[in-house]
Amino acid sequence: MVDLVALPPQEAIEYFRQKGFAIGFDHRDVWQAQHQAAFTVAKVMQLDILQDIRAEVDRALAEGTTLRDFQQRLTPALQAKGWWGRQPLRDPLTGETPQVQLGSPRRLKTIYDTNLRTAHSEGQWQRIQDSKDAFPYLEYDGANSEHPRLQHSAWDGLTLPVDDPFWLDHFPVKEYGCKCRAIPRTARQVERSGKPIGPAPEVPKQPYVNARTGEVQQIPAGVHPSFHYPPGGRRASLNRHLVDKLEVADPALARASIADLVGGPAFAEWYRAPAGSFPLAYLGREVAARLGSKTQLVGLSGETLAKQLREHPEITLDEYAKVQVAIDRGEAILDARDGSLIYILEEDSYVTVIKATKSGKAVFMTSLRRLSSREAQRDRELLRLRSKAKKKG
Repeated sequence: MVDLVALPPQEAIEYFRQKGFAIGFDHRDVWQAQHQAAFTVAKVMQLDILQDIRAEVDRALAEGTTLRDFQQRLTPALQAKGWWGRQPLRDPLTGETPQVQLGSPRRLKTIYDTNLRTAHSEGQWQRIQDSKDAFPYLEYDGANSEHPRLQHSAWDGLTLPVDDPFWLDHFPVKEYGCKCRAIPRTARQVERSGKPIGPAPEVPKQPYVNARTGEVQQIPAGVHPSFHYPPGGRRASLNRHLVDKLEVADPALARASIADLVGGPAFAEWYRAPAGSFPLAYLGREVAARLGSKTQLVGLSGETLAKQLREHPEITLDEYAKVQVAIDRGEAILDARDGSLIYILEEDSYVTVIKATKSGKAVFMTSLRRLSSREAQRDRELLRLRSKAKKKG
């Protein structure tokens, strides 16, 4: 007898693992499309607790962990770290310290359901885009729960082309606890079903004010404001949203988040098709000040990556993590000619150059190369810079 076991949804796992970390007191602090780039749990203000919860969500996706197992694994760990029950917690935005709900079985259920459903949804959207030549239509299935939302059940059976704008606002999930789904259909399947194609419904919108930011948005009916963002936008979300969060994050959180991104599928995806810049390393305030920089993040631009691939093709994708190691443990030499910092990591023979823009608003890695120990000892540029550094010292 052969046991058939469902394979984990690889696209959903990859989507989840490309996320960084973000700290937020309120669920509106890390908002809408920012969730495509960062893992967050409202009122988790410590990195180690956020890492514990994320690890169990990852296990649930990859191994099919049940809600009960998820709760049983996390509850004692969260209780031991003090993140449980109702407690006073300072709100960084207001400065007040209200009594708030931290961990509880109900909150763990919400965390489990929301993260798994959104990961599966984003993974499905990727599969839909990859196969839309064969499956050019989507059918809305809004009758999957005992008490379906009236707005969603009204769309049950609605069939539209994959690229219809309706899906950007309404591709499930769009509400907490929503069990709706979109089913890919071939042209032949649609024809045989006898269901019409469209038209897309006119969906009324209502104004919504995010009390944390003051932002006013028009939210379509049937969509919770938290879920009002288009599917499939994780790379754009990374560049637009996550970097802003990293700038003001706790240093340990920023370092862990960047390391997670550089070592995961997010960087690999950007590396294949670079758009904008990617956060590669974290400097810390003292080093940023030494560079005359207003930011502590080190980016890798698409232009520099192209130069790297052309001039140093021996440097592999995985080796870009050495930039952070060089900053943390390497020998730093200031090049007076252009104000850049050159880091020499002798233990692994890497040399990287970090340079701030003239305005100081951005810092980029401009070069990464690997030298043998012998090459590093006789490299003329390094000898020159080391000699100048000794004279100044």
